[in-house]
Amino acid sequence: MIIAWEVTSACNLACDYCRASATPSPAADELSTAEALSFIDDVAPLSPMIILSGGEPLLRLDIFELARRISGHGLRVSLATNGTLVTPEAVDSMVTAGIERVSVSLDGLEAEHEARRGKGSFASALAGMALMRDRLAFQINMTVTRRNYGQVEAIMDLAEEVGASAMHIFFLVPTGRAREGEMVSPKVQGELLSRICTEQSRRFIEIQVTCAPQYARVLREAGIRPKRGSGGCLAGVGFVFLSSIGEVYPCGYLPVLAGSIREQSFASIWKSSLVLERLRHSDLAGRCGECDYGRICRGCRARAYAVNGDILGEDPLCPYRT
Repeated sequence: MIIAWEVTSACNLACDYCRASATPSPAADELSTAEALSFIDDVAPLSPMIILSGGEPLLRLDIFELARRISGHGLRVSLATNGTLVTPEAVDSMVTAGIERVSVSLDGLEAEHEARRGKGSFASALAGMALMRDRLAFQINMTVTRRNYGQVEAIMDLAEEVGASAMHIFFLVPTGRAREGEMVSPKVQGELLSRICTEQSRRFIEIQVTCAPQYARVLREAGIRPKRGSGGCLAGVGFVFLSSIGEVYPCGYLPVLAGSIREQSFASIWKSSLVLERLRHSDLAGRCGECDYGRICRGCRARAYAVNGDILGEDPLCPYRT
């Protein structure tokens, strides 16, 4: 199980398509340190991997205390940041706290990235990665949109140049500040997934695709066995999202409430939530329900909901026809 934990909704940037619609200040009812530590202790027996995310997690003052508690339970912990607040002291604290990997978001090359995130953010992100190089494993996360899909290979090149361990490619879901018109077309997605497949076969860094579960089909057709994380949609099945105020969702892009850890235990939500049960055991609708690859792909449940209002509906970005 992977838990993506929005430890704070506060962020020092205001990105165009932020899933969290993050603001400079945290939510007034953000989980306290005591609540956060209690959650970690409660969830430890389930042996999840935990991703500390945001907002910008480095704005949370107790972030390294939380990381130490997670790693102290023998759990794998990673951190997702925009990279601009990574300092030598922060890297020291990450290493000491047992954080195993850090992801840094880049939305493209400098001009594109800064158009989305603000002047100086690109250089600051690169500087943060330079501080982590040779001390801490890090990866680059890129969200694909209509404006930057032509730069995917260039960011792969950059990832190799700066010493990243991996590049994870996210396909935009229109939630938060993101809009439906910013998604690539089904045709472009299909072409891009084929390009990524070709690149994966010749790159030394790990490459994974997120929010485009159709990549499992592309790999299968290319005769490549999907690696961990390259299979179908995991929302509510092997992945879950915890908000800064303790609300549980199938994933960060799928705003359908499964429960709150302030009202019941996480384990109870994970085992008995009706929302999660629907995602795990209900038949899919439309083309996803009829597809030959339905079981290995399942379509993006968040995108189906964002565009069609149905968590079991067909993924509107899929170009495949049975």
